[in-house]
Amino acid sequence: MDVCTQCGYELGIGRFCTNCGHPVGAPATPAVAGREAPAPDRRTDTAERPRAVPPSTPATAPTPPPARSPLYADEEPAAPDTDPGPRPAPSTTSRARHVDESRRQGAAAGWVPWVAGLTVMLLLAALGLWLLLAGDDDQVATDRVSAPDRTEQPSLDPRRPEGRATVSPEPQVVPGDLADAATVQAPAPAPATQDVTGSPVTFVAAHLLDGVPETCWRMPGDGTGESITFRFGGPTEMTEVGLVNGYAKTASTASGSYDWYAGNRRTLQVEWTFDDGTVVTQDLRETRAMQTVALDEGVVTEQVTMRLIEVSPPGTGPASRDYTAISEVSLRGAAAP
Repeated sequence: MDVCTQCGYELGIGRFCTNCGHPVGAPATPAVAGREAPAPDRRTDTAERPRAVPPSTPATAPTPPPARSPLYADEEPAAPDTDPGPRPAPSTTSRARHVDESRRQGAAAGWVPWVAGLTVMLLLAALGLWLLLAGDDDQVATDRVSAPDRTEQPSLDPRRPEGRATVSPEPQVVPGDLADAATVQAPAPAPATQDVTGSPVTFVAAHLLDGVPETCWRMPGDGTGESITFRFGGPTEMTEVGLVNGYAKTASTASGSYDWYAGNRRTLQVEWTFDDGTVVTQDLRETRAMQTVALDEGVVTEQVTMRLIEVSPPGTGPASRDYTAISEVSLRGAAAP
């Protein structure tokens, strides 16, 4: 077991004696060489236990450091405290002055970005106003004419109290020919034949909507009570219906002239029926022209049925034929909104 060469105290880990602070392994000073240090009193606290005091040494000898706990025995001894003493704390007035000065500096620095931003905005506004006032009036007027405001505004109704606006009505349906949008179903036609020149002639129902009065649909005999139906692809607002009520064709040969309108039966009255139950009766004259009837209120329907109410007898002469013929049908309106 190692003991301190100075005081004989049992050494621990570290480079200095924890009792007297003497360096481990260093020879004892002459004044205490060979003196046995008294055993420490383990019954009392180290703060109350008297320690061996080495004899005074010359003024040039360093004062040994105080005893330290074994936990810190491997550390260098602390340098002697040369602090002359506690410094006087700054006065309250000095601290307040320092805080006020710091606040003033921070407030001044915080306003700088705002002032700079406001200055830039004012400059931009002044520049925009100058450009607006210095612009070319003719160019501005031209731009307005070339790019009008298409925003729909409600129109003022003079019949209403001043200031009350009403929305403009929807545009009216522009009627048109519905022949291309319709399909037709009719009684079986008369057999095909040849005209006076030897060319083949047919009498199918499609001729009712082909726009050519010299072609026709015709059926054998009296067609009174027969119906022809026209169908559209969807709801359609009808504005007008009509027909050419006979075979509006004439022909001439070396032997004479043929008037097929007068020779075939002609329809004298029809009845038009629509999906909503509306029924319109039309009386017809004996003329090759298109005869129409207007639908005053307009009728929305997906199909129209034309029923033959009255048919004339066959004509006389070389063109006489016992067939009921219709050259053309007119259907006018537009797809329902």
